[in-house]
Amino acid sequence: MTYLDELAERIRAHVPAELLPSEDTAGLFRSYAVLLLAKGQSVTYADVHNAWSAWIAVRNPDHESLVPFDQLDEEAAASDAPFVEAIRRVAIDLTLKTGVAPDVASALLPNGLPLRSADRAQMFELYKLMVSSSEALVARRQGVNTFFLTANGALLTAIGLVVRGAGGVRLPAGGVAILALAGTVLCLAWWSLLRSFGQLNRGKFVVINALETMLPAAVYAAEWKALGEGKDRRVYVSFTERETWVPKILLIIYILATCIGVLVAFGVVEPSTVWDPASVSA
Repeated sequence: MTYLDELAERIRAHVPAELLPSEDTAGLFRSYAVLLLAKGQSVTYADVHNAWSAWIAVRNPDHESLVPFDQLDEEAAASDAPFVEAIRRVAIDLTLKTGVAPDVASALLPNGLPLRSADRAQMFELYKLMVSSSEALVARRQGVNTFFLTANGALLTAIGLVVRGAGGVRLPAGGVAILALAGTVLCLAWWSLLRSFGQLNRGKFVVINALETMLPAAVYAAEWKALGEGKDRRVYVSFTERETWVPKILLIIYILATCIGVLVAFGVVEPSTVWDPASVSA
């Protein structure tokens, strides 16, 4: 079986058996396979009709539908729809196969490719909705960053006030440990949320890129290609990866502060080996 025969069988599998001609259709579906490779998802009703005409002309040159597509009556023109949809379905399967899991593709298009202009217009509106939701997600992420930066600023200020406060050494050390522990939990939550935002946005762009394969231009896919698909750090570093630097650094500081505060509070470490209380309160 040649590669054309393999593609032909994939196309045939998407056509209801009762719609198949009774004759040997191997040559017909090879022609459809050529259309698939040449036109992909942009194959038209006229393309399919022309391929059928080349096939039927050998078998029945007097067939009533052996005329240009624009001269067909409405019923005859509509009979090409299942074959157009079958070719487009295989085309999108082949396209999505390289970058999208099959279950994502089937979930995205549970009823097959949109053929009517109204359905394709609705698909474009869904594409715009996905892009808008991605932009809204970025805005929400910035709001989360602002919240956690403010909260960490308040915690660090409170730690500074506790360290400067009077009342011995162990009591302030215990306060520092408690506040630093709270900061640790806060940074872990911040880090986790940033990772979740990044994962959610990656999922959105899987859908966006899949939808772009059915549009005249794939601007986001082209942008990702221009950035080397994130494989070269000299060309592109993930924004999420850069964002997580701040909570990671603060997390290390809080963990160290918690450990030191606990050790000093329980007398395991002398405060003079960590800091000079006199210089701090001066």
